[in-house]
Amino acid sequence: MDTENCTNLYLQVCQTFLTCKYDDPSTFEDLYKLLPWLRQSLTCCVCSKVVVDPMSSTQTHCQHFVCAKCRGGKMVLRPSCSWCKDANAFEINEHLVILVQCFSKICELILHSPINDHIIKYDQNRKKEQQKEATGKKEEHSKKRRSGTRRHQVSSRILNISVSEVLQDGISKCNQTTPVT
Repeated sequence: MDTENCTNLYLQVCQTFLTCKYDDPSTFEDLYKLLPWLRQSLTCCVCSKVVVDPMSSTQTHCQHFVCAKCRGGKMVLRPSCSWCKDANAFEINEHLVILVQCFSKICELILHSPINDHIIKYDQNRKKEQQKEATGKKEEHSKKRRSGTRRHQVSSRILNISVSEVLQDGISKCNQTTPVT
């Protein structure tokens, strides 16, 4: 993802957070999806964590990021990017360094706000729903196995992370980034 999209997501998170009413959970429901999207947009293509000392390719067509320590490592992109193959073409992306620092700060603000209580409840309810779905799928799988009509299912690799985990990532991992001087 390019830094412009990351910046737009960050601004949407900030706008949602700053305009919400703490006593009205419907005013900050967008945070539940925006925060994981923002975290995903700041993900290293090698280690799949929030980028630390982010680097991007000097190739204009490539929009992938890696941590400085991960440069040259095997990327988890499917299909692979032909622009990312030259590890020497990566350099520190100052814009992204600032975005990661901003992400860390907004996560810290949200964690210390009354909204965090609602986020914890949301994550607990979401976990319960996922457990119910998993139980239902296991029962369905058992029925198909007994009837002999079991089909192979392709599982897509989706970032499945709770909003609380996103906030913790934002604070803990982003603080490792070297500040811009």
